[in-house]
Amino acid sequence: MCIALLLVTCSGCLGSSSDEEVNETITSFLTSFNNGDLNTAFSYYEGKDFLVPATLEIKFNNRGILIDSIKQFELKDTVVDGDVGYTTAVCEVTHFEKNKAAGTEQKLIYFRVQKVGALWVITKVDLDGPISASETLENIEVPATPVDPIINNIPLISGVTVAVLALGIILNKKDKSGGGSTPLLDISTAVPVEKEALAQFIKFVPAHQYSAGSKAAVDIWIKNFSQQSYDNLAVIANFPGTVKVKKPALSFGSIGPGETVKKTWNITPAISGWVAIEEPMVVFEYAGTRYSGQLDPVWLNVQ
Repeated sequence: MCIALLLVTCSGCLGSSSDEEVNETITSFLTSFNNGDLNTAFSYYEGKDFLVPATLEIKFNNRGILIDSIKQFELKDTVVDGDVGYTTAVCEVTHFEKNKAAGTEQKLIYFRVQKVGALWVITKVDLDGPISASETLENIEVPATPVDPIINNIPLISGVTVAVLALGIILNKKDKSGGGSTPLLDISTAVPVEKEALAQFIKFVPAHQYSAGSKAAVDIWIKNFSQQSYDNLAVIANFPGTVKVKKPALSFGSIGPGETVKKTWNITPAISGWVAIEEPMVVFEYAGTRYSGQLDPVWLNVQ
């Protein structure tokens, strides 16, 4: 497997923790891509080079860099200036002729990263040549404390959220196929939050592809950018009858300032095709106030 074969080295002296964080971001991006986990790779990126995860694969393939083709890479010439960093990945990539491996060749991938809140995010990837420091930076805004957009977006509640809040609870919804039920979750006293605010610190990361009848996972990552903890945080969703889930409601407990936590839905899709995990709902407490909001459906590609 590529996980075992991939070797990573970093060239030069890392002069600061920022250098190390930049290299960690690039390493995570390339490793996820090489493992075929395009959604996770895409989660490290904010820019205009790749509009969707599939674009990432297409552009890399056009330069002869295929999934599972990077055997090792070295990060060189990492430079960090304030909230902007640049580095180059020198990759040893399997060369294919007529769909058969025919040795390896060196490929260079150039990266620009920008610090957004507490995270370093890739904002430009160039497969042709170095990125000039004079190029316009991406305007990416992630608030230092998510409580601000939460409060500011209170009047901007979608019709779906209003309907759910009017009900006051998410009712049990039985799977027609016996896959399970969505437990009762009381949000009657919660302040509603628009999905755009929640999406800044909550990411659903499904696999690139699922196999019908096989057990698999959908990861949920939550990053607390604020100076106070998120308490009693839970995520719940409505699963279709064709997807069995072991535990539809996941409890994250408390997430401290600056902390990142991952939980996983363990699922078994039954049939091929695109299926959606509907109405993912997040409930949590922040600074003594209870909040809730609904995010977009999570789509699964089942083969």
